[in-house]
Amino acid sequence: MGRPLRLIVATWDGAGNLPPILALVDALLRRGHRVHVLAHEVQRQKIEATGAAFLSFDTAPQIDHGQSLGANPLASLLEFDRDASNDLLAACDRLAPDALLVDCMLPGVLRAAKRTGRTTFALVHALYGAVVGLAGGVFRGPIDEADLALCFTYAALDDAATVPPNLVFVGPARPAATVTNWTRRRPSRPLVMASLSTGLQGKPGTQQALLQRVCDALAPLDIEALVTTGRGIEPEVLIAGPTTTLAQFVPHDVVLAQTNLMITHAGHGSVAACLTAGVPMLCMPPGGDQPFNAARVAHLKLGETLDPASSSDLIREAVKRLLTDVDLRQRSRDFAAGARKHPGIHLAVERVEVLVS
Repeated sequence: MGRPLRLIVATWDGAGNLPPILALVDALLRRGHRVHVLAHEVQRQKIEATGAAFLSFDTAPQIDHGQSLGANPLASLLEFDRDASNDLLAACDRLAPDALLVDCMLPGVLRAAKRTGRTTFALVHALYGAVVGLAGGVFRGPIDEADLALCFTYAALDDAATVPPNLVFVGPARPAATVTNWTRRRPSRPLVMASLSTGLQGKPGTQQALLQRVCDALAPLDIEALVTTGRGIEPEVLIAGPTTTLAQFVPHDVVLAQTNLMITHAGHGSVAACLTAGVPMLCMPPGGDQPFNAARVAHLKLGETLDPASSSDLIREAVKRLLTDVDLRQRSRDFAAGARKHPGIHLAVERVEVLVS
């Protein structure tokens, strides 16, 4: 390694986008680099826990994905993005960084970073093929124009028709879980986990209603279930059967090794975690990039997709069918075995050091 680098990372509170960025920040800090992270106040605690210096958005409005982003979340994000570039440029003036690493869903910030003349990295925390298809393709140009795009997914999962030459598949990355174990209540029975994002998804009330239908679907089954609500919904508002545990958050890493089936909104982080652990999925995607992710899961025959408006009866039948699908379980395990050969976070750190130094 050459000299320690001074780096600014810019991100936003989009729920699943933060874990791979935290993992990268942690890895860069362990290599002796100085990292400042420009983000929202609700992210401060997790960012400072890595040892990075936290920078709060001052000009751009604060976002909390534990609350609804409105009827059009992408429009709200792009409105925020228009102001966020001013905060990045102000941070550059104060800190004189060697390079800038920017969340791929902040196209204005990415373009502003590129205009500074500093080495610029796009942090692609979802499928490239999904991201560039959103909002009329507004995200494609800034990603393709970055000096390097670090994509935190498996190449086999991303079926983008044309991947730009500046994009490197790093593989999924998550910070180490602070909780190291989770105790089963019915270890002799299949475990079904339901997790519909740590943030709010869809129109107000729809995510809670879907979680309740999932609880209703699982209640009569001879299984053990874990249903997590995310920070926008209190577990106490749901009614669950006696074999279901309700929690606001349980790290995927400590549960998935024991899980037989995941019911998921098909956010990229959740899908990647299931693929890494070899867990089949029942995907119920409400919007954004999630239908694209769910379609890839179905294409690879690693799970099924169900309309998020489906009744509890339909959900129950799908759960029963997938739990008894031996071939599905084996395909999921085979994918996980191949995924263990992926380079991982050290490749991202290596590329940053080589390109900047």
